[in-house]
Amino acid sequence: MSLQVAPPLGSHPPAYAKLLTRLAHAGWFCDGTVVSRTLRRKVDGQWVNKGPYYMWTAKREGRTVCHALSQDQYHAAKQAIEANRRVLKLLARLQTITLKTILKKVPGVQGRK
Repeated sequence: MSLQVAPPLGSHPPAYAKLLTRLAHAGWFCDGTVVSRTLRRKVDGQWVNKGPYYMWTAKREGRTVCHALSQDQYHAAKQAIEANRRVLKLLARLQTITLKTILKKVPGVQGRK
């Protein structure tokens, strides 16, 4: 079984190159979700607000993983998660452009008669 080399697609279209540049400057990114929540507890017969408490959660190997965070960790993780969502959108757009280019430039199968 020999490995076939894909035919070259040529240079990147300007829109693709622009998205690659944005992807290269994504910075730190992380999956998951962060939450900030307060809790109401009864202390000496009176309801008192406690917190806020910060938490990060994500799925790892089919299980939910949680970490308690400090306020600074919460803000850093929140920015990284927002960056991750932007990166995923960029990747989806890059994949769409790639498929369109492949279908346009690489010879395909002949249609039915």
